[in-house]
Amino acid sequence: MQIPNVLEVKGIRVLTTKQIAELYGADLNTVRHNFRYNKDKYILGKHYIEVYGEELRRLKTSGEFIPSLKYAKSAYLWTEKGALLHAKSLNTDKAWQVYDYLVDFYFRAKEKEPELPPKKEIVPTQTKTEPLKKKITIPCMEEPVFVFKNLLALAEEQGISLKVKDTSGCTSILKGNRIAVRKHQLFEKVVYETAYELAHYFIHYNQGDLINNPLAKDYNDQAERAAFMMIRMLDIKAKQKY
Repeated sequence: MQIPNVLEVKGIRVLTTKQIAELYGADLNTVRHNFRYNKDKYILGKHYIEVYGEELRRLKTSGEFIPSLKYAKSAYLWTEKGALLHAKSLNTDKAWQVYDYLVDFYFRAKEKEPELPPKKEIVPTQTKTEPLKKKITIPCMEEPVFVFKNLLALAEEQGISLKVKDTSGCTSILKGNRIAVRKHQLFEKVVYETAYELAHYFIHYNQGDLINNPLAKDYNDQAERAAFMMIRMLDIKAKQKY
């Protein structure tokens, strides 16, 4: 799963019906039927926005263009609250898990944090001047959303904040108790980078500057192995639930 490209209407982040179906792992006709059957529960302007005419033409010619709207004469676009009602209608584990993820990393992700001041204890995995980490194979995950939710819970328990944002020149950064993961990556890559930075946080919390440390390669290898172990254990736990 990949974070959707941002689509905004009237300053509100929204999703198309097709995106809702794909993200929630549901049939498109089922999502449409659920809306028609429960239409009295959906409020225009709160749960969805209807676009047509000039507004729709603007979307079709803007950088926010969504292919599924190409031939549409009008369209319903779903807000965060609308995405919640669709999750309620489907009522599947995947729909609920994906909804939680969208709230944190799509609908509410536009608030930019102030730039973090440099500190001596900064422990980034990469900087602009640092060579990129060696290409790694992302561990196979059958339940990546479950794995990610548990990694988030672990981070929250330790007072670590996690944001998906622009991270020029690197795929993830750890600064003190803050982790930033580059946006527009495959969801499984976001999960891996989160586990990788958490591993650095727990294993190398007192090692100072890892970039210029003569043992930097060994530290990165340790974090990679720990990330793989965390992901595999959580994925196995997810499968045992079912």
